[in-house]
Amino acid sequence: MWLTQLADRNRQCFPGRTALVDEHRSVTWAEFHRRTVALARGLAGLGIRRGDRVAVLSLDRVEVMETYFALARLGALFVPLNHSLTPAEVTGIVSRTGAAAVLGETALLARHPDLPVRLQVALDGPEFAALGENAAEDLPVLPDLPDDTPAAILHTSATTGRAKGVTVDHASFRAIALGWLAVARPADGMVLVNCCPLYHGSMVVSLTYMAAGATVVLMPGFKPQTALSAIETHRATHIWLVPQMLRFMLQAKSAASTDLSSLREVLYGAAPMPAALYTEAAQRLGCGFRQVYGMTEVGGPFVTLGPEEHPAPGEVPEVIPSGRVIPGMSVRVLDARNQEAEPGAVGEVCVRGPGVMRGYWNDERATAEITVDGWIRTGDLGFLDHEGRIHLVDRSKDLIIRAGQNVYPSEIERVLCAHPGVSDAAVIGVPDADYGEVPLAYVVAAGEPQELGQAELLRHLAEHLAPYKRPRRVEFIDRVPRNPAGKIVKKLLRA
Repeated sequence: MWLTQLADRNRQCFPGRTALVDEHRSVTWAEFHRRTVALARGLAGLGIRRGDRVAVLSLDRVEVMETYFALARLGALFVPLNHSLTPAEVTGIVSRTGAAAVLGETALLARHPDLPVRLQVALDGPEFAALGENAAEDLPVLPDLPDDTPAAILHTSATTGRAKGVTVDHASFRAIALGWLAVARPADGMVLVNCCPLYHGSMVVSLTYMAAGATVVLMPGFKPQTALSAIETHRATHIWLVPQMLRFMLQAKSAASTDLSSLREVLYGAAPMPAALYTEAAQRLGCGFRQVYGMTEVGGPFVTLGPEEHPAPGEVPEVIPSGRVIPGMSVRVLDARNQEAEPGAVGEVCVRGPGVMRGYWNDERATAEITVDGWIRTGDLGFLDHEGRIHLVDRSKDLIIRAGQNVYPSEIERVLCAHPGVSDAAVIGVPDADYGEVPLAYVVAAGEPQELGQAELLRHLAEHLAPYKRPRRVEFIDRVPRNPAGKIVKKLLRA
């Protein structure tokens, strides 16, 4: 299995090199290997077996990666949970995946006391620390399962807004890692500051650089000053973030006084890079930039644009293409008839290869909807140029990307319409200087708007949605514009 082989190889090749760092501790590759083997035995002793699903609810920390790799040794699947989700959202994911256990930080577990699992273990508690220390060495650990063994269920959201579990196997992690590293050309001494969470597809970037023997610095939530300090303290060569995070870092008071000279590359993705931000960052940081275009259903990052193809410092780019597909993966642009479009013609970007998901967990219908003749539909509109570079021209339908996190208007609309004082609702994304986009809600009140009030609706939204999904404001309108088929005509709202 890929994750097991990765840890075994790095223990052999780089035993004394630091593998992971967080705000509490660091581990070498030798220590990481020993701990994951011990954890696998300890979890087996608690009854975790091959095929079991285990949810993980935590901020980014060393124990999260240890848990992922330990479960991989058992042939169990890790199910990362977004820690900002509401209890109802978390319970829904745990129930749909049939998780046998949840491992998480004490404070986060306390928010979800009624999860339908038989076992809960606090990652920051004594029970987890002791796991494996006294485990019998003859407890079953399965290091030699085939690479098509499912490894994880990574959650994303469908256009309905309801979370879907993307099932990926070890072969997917391997294909993306080897293809990516063949293009990125890793060098010794890499230190990656990971500003992105380990609970969705962006985690594959960290796994990929771990495969190259890099040290990965984990951040328990993004704070500009903490990220800047991590670069200086650990002499980071790479940093992985979304453009809005980069903006916040450059705006931080200490940015000018922090030593960032060790940086070789800024990896950015999940949202477009504004031209002005790129120009400022390239001049101030003096390092290379690498764009990351990926999708959880496709295995994570499958397209990249390297530093040599970015505009030179001082140049203001008109547009920065997403880049070329990595070796081992294939991309094509399909028109409305599902025929391959000519270079320069806009269509839907579709992907095929060993990195793509096995399917949505227990959802054959949704899997079929996103698949066409073995190709995964990304939902993104774009085109290929004559040099094989992908250019994205629009995001899928009404998707809102707030600071790198996907927000689906239909989910917010459904929650709004569940309020007895609302007769109809529509949500669009509006530009925001700090977060790229934020949701704006339009509501038709069942009675008089003043009787319902914006404050009441914001309170209602807070009960049902994670903070990043909530609109900042609600505007009352007389009616939601709809076409004859009953679909919301959102272009009228945007205008």
